[in-house]
Amino acid sequence: MTTPRENLLRVFRHQQPEWVPVVTLGDGYNRPSHMPASYYQDIQAMSPSRALAHYFDVDVLDRVGGYVEHYRKVGYTKTVEGRLETERWETPYGTLTLRALRTEYPLGAGEPPLTSLARVEYPVKSVEDLRAFAYIFEHVEYEFLSAEVAEHVRAVGQSGIVTVNAPASPLGMCVRVYMGTQTLGYLYKDYPRELREALEVVGESYLRCYRGLAQLAADGTINYDDTTTHAISPSMFRELEVPFLKASAAVLHQFGKLYIHHACGHVSHLLRDFRETGIDGFDGPAAPPVGDTTVAHARDGLGAGIAIMPFTEEYAMKSGDPATVRGYIRRMFEQAGSPRGFIVNVVAPPGGPIESLWLAVDEAKTLSRGFF
Repeated sequence: MTTPRENLLRVFRHQQPEWVPVVTLGDGYNRPSHMPASYYQDIQAMSPSRALAHYFDVDVLDRVGGYVEHYRKVGYTKTVEGRLETERWETPYGTLTLRALRTEYPLGAGEPPLTSLARVEYPVKSVEDLRAFAYIFEHVEYEFLSAEVAEHVRAVGQSGIVTVNAPASPLGMCVRVYMGTQTLGYLYKDYPRELREALEVVGESYLRCYRGLAQLAADGTINYDDTTTHAISPSMFRELEVPFLKASAAVLHQFGKLYIHHACGHVSHLLRDFRETGIDGFDGPAAPPVGDTTVAHARDGLGAGIAIMPFTEEYAMKSGDPATVRGYIRRMFEQAGSPRGFIVNVVAPPGGPIESLWLAVDEAKTLSRGFF
């Protein structure tokens, strides 16, 4: 009898699965309302994604941490004042500061609030900051959480697979964490050599991390790049991201591990370039209005060599209308065209009713064994 673990691995190996896997994704922000107390007990001992899978009795694609960063020869501090979180890196070439606002969104009585973090000051503000920026990554060390990851693997067993969170691409991190789109675009246009050299230093640092992650007990990694053409152009992607994705894929494949890339934004104009990266799976192609990539677009653009894990669409899931929810799931199956390389990714929309997710899971489980 095929186990959920073996069935999921068949999908990433581009083999015929016995059924279409149905997995869940949840975190501190993507969390439904009206959850029972048992779910909040579960997330004390396991990831929110595994807790949701346990709650719905679906296949497990666990998402866990695998490393911790330590800075040497760099003075690092983090402070919290109310909602404002401030991080500082002191280097021989100057001090870089990142500030972010934490916001909480209340749910129902007895349920913890949703949380999100919005960066209001980026550490790299001009070309003069790039030397300090590179210095930080020249002096970062990675501690790998071998025992913790091994315990996650043991706990999941044959019910699914375990992935560890890996560094996103240097370009993607510049968009979201280090620079923001304005500074990144300015450097790309006016200081391309300096930007490329800094990103190469960051990339080498990240590849050291990937080499360590590849030797953990997990089945592979997911990098949460959040790639989108709203922040980077196709030419930037080809020049500055594709080479890193190729290099990190090669590291993981050397150790027989999966490489899954997460991007839930507007990526339709990048899909064919992803064919050149060596990734095994694409986590999160999102249909309009959140993204611009339907299941059909993802199939056509990525080709047969990359498994797709499309998200359920947020507004359909929040609608609470059975026909809307079930119809959306059915269209995902229709557009997939085949069970090969296809995983239904039921995502908890922020604050959406758990009742809608039950409809989505029920429809996906029903179709997973009899649609194709």
